[in-house]
Amino acid sequence: MKKITFYTNPRSRGAIVRWMLEECGAEYDVVPVHFGKEMKSEKYLSVNPMGKSPALEVDGKVITETAAILIFLADMYPEKNLIPPVNSLERGEFYRWMFFLVQLEYAFIDKFFDVPSSEERRSVGYGDYDTALNTLTEFLKGKKYVIGNNFTVLDLYFTATLRWAIFVGGMLPNEGILVDYMNQHLTREANVKGKELDQKLAESMGIV
Repeated sequence: MKKITFYTNPRSRGAIVRWMLEECGAEYDVVPVHFGKEMKSEKYLSVNPMGKSPALEVDGKVITETAAILIFLADMYPEKNLIPPVNSLERGEFYRWMFFLVQLEYAFIDKFFDVPSSEERRSVGYGDYDTALNTLTEFLKGKKYVIGNNFTVLDLYFTATLRWAIFVGGMLPNEGILVDYMNQHLTREANVKGKELDQKLAESMGIV
């Protein structure tokens, strides 16, 4: 059994990885990391030179970047069927929407901080906010899952990102196609447990 150490702050994207760890039924140790000096300390920078959360250490090897961690865990626990098989057409479709989502997250962040639109948008991966959001909305019409007929790590990542955009960022209405899609997955046992664990962690760290 691989030894997994999870470096996280419960108010970061670590919450997404926590949900994934619970979906996988993984056994892991948690190392809480405060924002600020601790996350930029020499000790933590030796784990993640970016000084960001989350990070996953597996048998001494460190993996960072949320999307990379999610894909790695999905492959690490193939019996959970959270990712299409390698070399399948569905795997190609999976990569398409996973990397689209990484770009969409940037679009949400730009919108949240009111980054002005300009001709520079042509060089940005997501193009423009409205096009990216409309692409996702149209694609998810009538869908329960992003691809195939079962829950995958794509649904986890899309749901977590939409949850942030709606409840934290306030950028999307609290009803409609995207909310209907999101609500189908928020009640998953692994997500509920992950949120409970993160709340306890936040309390132990003195985070309100």
